[in-house]
Parts: sequence; structure tokens; C-alpha cells
Amino acid sequence: MAKLSKTEQIIAEKTVCVLMVSGKSQDGKKIYAYVAVRADKLEDFMEAQRKGLFYPEEYGLVLASGEGEPDEETKTRMTREYGFNHNAMMSIPDADKAHEIAGNLTALTQFEAKNEGEA
Repeated sequence: MAKLSKTEQIIAEKTVCVLMVSGKSQDGKKIYAYVAVRADKLEDFMEAQRKGLFYPEEYGLVLASGEGEPDEETKTRMTREYGFNHNAMMSIPDADKAHEIAGNLTALTQFEAKNEGEA
């Protein structure tokens, strides 16, 4: 896995991804959480999730969480306040995919910044 360049690293530190994760609590109940994770922490977050028991708040800011599935009110709030698009959710299966996404986010941010400067 290639390291991010210094510029990409700075951008990744300032870019936040809102993720919805689901799993089971220690007592076996289905749970979910929406977590805001800095792009430069995304790989660590995914690696911790892959290993099993982990606490999302150690990797980002928990925006909402609960048992079962998120209700419509929570989904609407996540969309309204954070731009979360439930229809465009993708699976991030491992740290390699997280690295790829972080790199794409930094490239997109650089592209947008360049275009704003030309406007």
C-alpha cells in the first residue's frame, strides 16, 4: 500500500467521511452507528472493525447510534445535517479499500480546490 504524499496527508487530515457501521453488541443485539472519521484515520478504523470488537469513538465522532436499524428520523437527520446519502452507501471491506478511498477523496479535494481558484 503506497503512502499518501505530504499534500495528500494534509488534505486527508482535513477531510471527514461519515460512515454507517453495523454489527452486534457484546450481548448479541444488532447495533448501528454513524461515525465521522477523518480520511487519514479511515484505514485504522477499517482494520479495527475487521479485527472484531472495537469502539468507533476511538477513531472518530459518533454522530448517532442505536439498536437495530436506524429509523427514518435518524436517516433524515444524517442526510440533512451531514449530507449522508443512504442510496449511495458502499461497502468498505478492508484497509486496502479504505486507503484507496482516502486517496480518491484527497484527489477530489485537490481538484475542487484547483477549480475554485480558476473560477
